[in-house]
Amino acid sequence: MGVAVVSLDRVLSLAHWSAGILLLALAMGSVAIAVLIAVRPAADAANEALVRKANTAGLLQNVVIGIVTLTGVAAAFMGTRPFSEFWLWSSLFVMAFYSFALQFITRPARMAVAEGGSEGKVGLQVAFQMAHLLLLMVVFASMMVKPI
Repeated sequence: MGVAVVSLDRVLSLAHWSAGILLLALAMGSVAIAVLIAVRPAADAANEALVRKANTAGLLQNVVIGIVTLTGVAAAFMGTRPFSEFWLWSSLFVMAFYSFALQFITRPARMAVAEGGSEGKVGLQVAFQMAHLLLLMVVFASMMVKPI
C-alpha cells in the first residue's frame, strides 16, 4: 500500500485555482441575479428575495476573495519568484479593489434598485456586476500569461 505524498505548494496551488474558479462562478451568478432583478425593477416580494440572494452571493464572493488572496500571497512567499513582478502586485491591487467595490459600490446600488429604482439605477447595477466579472477575467488572464 503506497502513501501519497503531496507538497504544500501543490495544495496551495489547487486551493488557489479552485477558489478562483468558484469566485468566477459566483460572479457569473451575480450577473444573472442582477439581470433578473432588472427585468422588473420594483419593490416587490420577488425582487426582495433576489436581492437577498444577491447579498448572500456578494458575501460569499468576499469570503472567496479572502481565500484567493491568502493562498496567492502564501504561494508567493513560498515560491521562487521575486516580489517585484508587476502581475503579482497588480493582482493583489485588483482583488482589494474588487472587494471594496463589491461592498461599497455594487451593494448600495443593488439596494437602491430593490427600493424601486429607475431604469438608470438598474442598468448601472447590471453594469457594475459585468465590470466585476470582466475584472476577474483580466486577473485570470494575467495569471495565465505571467512570465515564466
